[in-house]
Amino acid sequence: MSSNPSDHPSTLPLFMGKKIRRSSSESKKPAGDLLNLHSNSNVMKFFSKTVKVFLGDTQVLFSDEVVKVNRKLKSQKRVFVVTDKGLYNLLPESFKCQRRIALDKLGGISMSCLTDNFFALHVPTEYDYLIVSSRKIEATIVMSEAFKRLTSHDLPVHFANTFEYRIDDKISKEIIFTEVDDGVSTQIFQKK
Repeated sequence: MSSNPSDHPSTLPLFMGKKIRRSSSESKKPAGDLLNLHSNSNVMKFFSKTVKVFLGDTQVLFSDEVVKVNRKLKSQKRVFVVTDKGLYNLLPESFKCQRRIALDKLGGISMSCLTDNFFALHVPTEYDYLIVSSRKIEATIVMSEAFKRLTSHDLPVHFANTFEYRIDDKISKEIIFTEVDDGVSTQIFQKK
């Protein structure tokens, strides 16, 4: 496996020369509302009563099941939703909202240059999220485009095989990605 992202023809323009993609990713078509939340009456009730009225979100741009890595490094299944104004962490069965991040409060996204499925959402005014998703590229593109429409600025997307993310206002974790024979090794350490 080559460690040079520009050697991989499946890399999308935002990631050109920065992120290696798996060959299986070539067949993935960018899709928006993968979970068809717009046709789920419970979710739409929440969005119409709470989100649209109070927060101004009008459109689900992306939805998928992901794994959120919590502050204790425990994996939690979640539904990740991107709207025109926010990012949502929902419980998978009940669709109860665990957290909303205003899209314009997003400070950037970090991911490795390798073929792992991790990405971090940086929220300078709050704490960050570490997410695992096989649709990280599609989610990042949707968030970048929505951020640009909302703020008229580019969303910073950082590529490095080592990066930090904050689990609260005082503690950060460092995640290190290493290419190994059968894929990518991921290690997470608490920063001192």
